[in-house]
Amino acid sequence: MPDSLPLVQLQLISPILAALKTQGIDPETVLESVGLTLSAVEQPGSTVHVMVIHQFLENCAEATNDKTFCAKVGARLDTTGWPMIQSAMTEACTLGEFLTIYVTLSSKVASSVTAFLDIRGEVAVFGERRKFKPSIKPAQNDGFMISLKLSLIERAMKEALDATRLSLVVSDPSVLPNTMKCFEVLRGDEMGSKIQFPSEWLTVPLPGHATAEKTATNRSEPADTDFLTSFRMLLRQHVPMGGISVEDAAGLVHLNARTLSRRLARFGTTTAKEVLSAKIEYAQDALENSDRSAEDIAFDLGYSDPSNFSRAFAKAVGNSPSKYRALYHQSYSVK
Repeated sequence: MPDSLPLVQLQLISPILAALKTQGIDPETVLESVGLTLSAVEQPGSTVHVMVIHQFLENCAEATNDKTFCAKVGARLDTTGWPMIQSAMTEACTLGEFLTIYVTLSSKVASSVTAFLDIRGEVAVFGERRKFKPSIKPAQNDGFMISLKLSLIERAMKEALDATRLSLVVSDPSVLPNTMKCFEVLRGDEMGSKIQFPSEWLTVPLPGHATAEKTATNRSEPADTDFLTSFRMLLRQHVPMGGISVEDAAGLVHLNARTLSRRLARFGTTTAKEVLSAKIEYAQDALENSDRSAEDIAFDLGYSDPSNFSRAFAKAVGNSPSKYRALYHQSYSVK
């Protein structure tokens, strides 16, 4: 990707499109408001000027009537959603290694910013700096990115994270949800966002990587790792469109069902499991962020009988859709 133009790969907005759908908003309508199409987003490697992305994210907040919409999506982004996150999770053993890999790979999907990890004595700073002065306010973009970066640190630190030792710097603090008020939030300029935290946290092992060993599989099959990431992204885009069968899923990656099954077996999973996982994730987002009925969500996912959806959801999550929604909002109100 040339450095002369501030470009961003369109695949990075896929989680935003899925989140719009969970709230009953047609993603294509919002895409069209900035001259984009769903087919362009689905085209591997397609890029667009970053100002288009800024305007798109601002339009998303307006369409949902929620100025914290993008920050909420960034906070709960699946680690398989972005290629550099998946690669970092595969290779890194510690938070420091993870952030270093993330920073290194970010330049391959966006030439509009320079991601960085600075260590200044007892303080580490993780953020990004724009290579240009934005002509469209980047409030929603910054809200999404700072929430994403915070979630990466939270996943590594878990219960050891001390909110009083972490600071967030964004151009517009009002785009952050109330759940982030436990952190110190500072107003910065429009040239980027960043997080400050103790540098000692960089040595914390990532979940599942208590030692520095790397498996031979992770080292020898980078192409398959990319394949699994792309496949999951495609599923998350298509399951809300009336459901998707095992055969349909194979067609998304231009394989027959048997070949796809063999490739997924290398990762200890199956096509049916991946399809169900994508459906459950969509349902969870819809139950958390909209007042749509379980029946409506079920029909989105291709269930002709809502009771079948309810049983599948309860088996996967442990609660019925209605109870899951009630527990989520009860937890959110307590925070």
